[in-house]
Parts: sequence; structure tokens; C-alpha cells
Amino acid sequence: MDDGHRRGRTASHPRKGSWLTGRALVTLLVTAASVGLLLWVAPPKAVIDQIGDMNPAWVIAAVGLELASCLSYLLVFRLFFPEPPRAVSYQVAWIAMGAGAVLPGGNISSAAATSWLLRRHGIGTGRLIGRCVALLCLLIGFGFFVNGFAAALLFAGVPGGPHDLLHTGGPILVSVAVLSLAALVVKATRRAGDRAPRAVRGFAAGLESAWEACRASSWRLLGAVGFLLFDMAALWATCRATGHPLGAPAVVIAYCIGYLATSVPIPAGIGVLDSGLSAALVLYGLSTTAAVGAVLVYHAIAIWVPGLGGLIAWLPTRRLHGAEPPPVALPELGALRLAEVADTPD
Repeated sequence: MDDGHRRGRTASHPRKGSWLTGRALVTLLVTAASVGLLLWVAPPKAVIDQIGDMNPAWVIAAVGLELASCLSYLLVFRLFFPEPPRAVSYQVAWIAMGAGAVLPGGNISSAAATSWLLRRHGIGTGRLIGRCVALLCLLIGFGFFVNGFAAALLFAGVPGGPHDLLHTGGPILVSVAVLSLAALVVKATRRAGDRAPRAVRGFAAGLESAWEACRASSWRLLGAVGFLLFDMAALWATCRATGHPLGAPAVVIAYCIGYLATSVPIPAGIGVLDSGLSAALVLYGLSTTAAVGAVLVYHAIAIWVPGLGGLIAWLPTRRLHGAEPPPVALPELGALRLAEVADTPD
């Protein structure tokens, strides 16, 4: 190796280290700011007292609902990845859920982990990542549909939250805009063909695959419904546990608004999801202390149920393939740009 090449390699390491240090510092600052906001709006003693006074039956119900959400994911996962044996498919699904619960990026990390874990099960790279994108698009698209539907119910006067135009019109417009934009992307990509950027073509292909799965009307689509609605129900149950219940439509909208905070890549969404969900619940009528207490308990459940299930599913794989170095480090999977490689040839 010549001196120039050696100096080039040596110079690249500080830049990479500086980038990682900067990213870690930003993550730490965002997390600290989010936690600080929670401590400012709700005194810790009041929140601790609120959690201590929560109805344990509703908390146990929240755990059961979160488990039902995870089991629902197994159904819809099998719809998109039928090739592996059933046991392998369920094992990968649990690990993917665990990755989504604890790694930055949420569903993006879950999709990336799925792609990595199924790479040796007879599915070509392009099809594999394309299906991951399709499943992700299905879940996100259904979330926006449910958000708009819940807001429409409130606008129509159904009990369960504020009925004014500010609280109902905004979520309706956002859901309609996002779903309409997705349809326009698919239509425009079809017209542009190969002239469209690879990322856009991969995203449009995922949207079309998700729509085709809906048109197929498989009973396993109930898994996508249960995965989202049971998770929302777990948040509703923790709100009930505080003794200050909030109507289901309002909880649904607050859930969808709050989870937008997970677009900030913080491990397990610590701080950002808590502050986002708490603010959304307060916006739709829950008291500050009750909102923070309910969210902290819900978030703990939403981390530990899929996280523990994923760990249990991962341990046999670790023992079996412990001597084999992984081709990609798992923490880096959350940064994988799925759409850009969705059309990689098999």
C-alpha cells in the first residue's frame, strides 16, 4: 500500500469519528430537551403520584392490547413474506418489531432489519426490499386513513373529543393531502418511467404493491388493522387508568400526531415520543399530569412487549450463528435508504 493511500485512509477515520460524535451529541441534546420539556410542564412528583394511582386493571389491559398488536403484525408479515417456513417468518417478525421498538427510526429500522434477516431465504434482493417498502407503506397509509376517519367522526359530532374545526379539520386535511400525494406520486412515476429518480421509483413501487395487497382482500390484512388499532387501544387504556379518560377518536388523532415525533431518529423514541404524545393528548382534552403519566406507562409497555419478544426470538439465532460475522451491523440498518435500492436486480 503506498503512502498516499495510507494517508487517505487515515484521514477518513477522523471525519467519520467526528460525524458520529456530532450525531450522538445532537441525539443527546434533543433527548435532553424533550425530557426537560416534560419535567417543565408536569412536575415529577405529580406525575409519579399519578402513575402510582393508576388503575392496575387498565394497565394490565394495556399490556394485553400491546401483545395483541404484536400478534397482529405476525399475520400481515406473513402476507408479504410467505416463502420462509412459518416458524422462521414469525421469528423474523418478532425481531423486526423489537428493532422498531428500540432502534432509531421506528418502522424504518423494522423494515431494514427484516431485509437483513430474510436475505438468505430465496427472495431476491429487489423483491425483498420492495416488499419491506410495501409493508411500510401499507401501515403508514392505513394510519393516515384512520387519523382522517377519527377526525371526521368528531367533526360529525360523535362524542369522544373536541368538535371544533381546528381540532377536526386539520387532521382531515393532512390525511387527505398525504393519501392524495401518494396517489399522485404513483401516477406521475408511471408517466415518467425510467426518467424518474430511483428513490421515487422504489417508493412508487412500494405504494403500488401495498395497494395491490389491499385489493387482494386477504384475511391477513386484518393483521395491519390490528397492529395499529390495538396499539392505539393500549394508549387509550393507559389514559383510562389515570381516571381521566379521553374518547377513542381523540386518542386516535393524538396518537397519530404524537408519533410524528419519531421522525427524529432517537433510540426507542425516548423523550421525543413522550413529549409528542403528551402534547397531543393535552391538545385534545387530557390534563397535563394525566397525559404525561399515561404516555410514560404506555411507552414503557410499547418498548418492553415487542422488545422482549424480539430478544427472545433473537437469542436462538445468536447461539446458532454466533461464529458468523454479520455482513451489516444491525445499528446501521436504520439508516438504510430502502427506496433507493428497491429496484436492485435479483
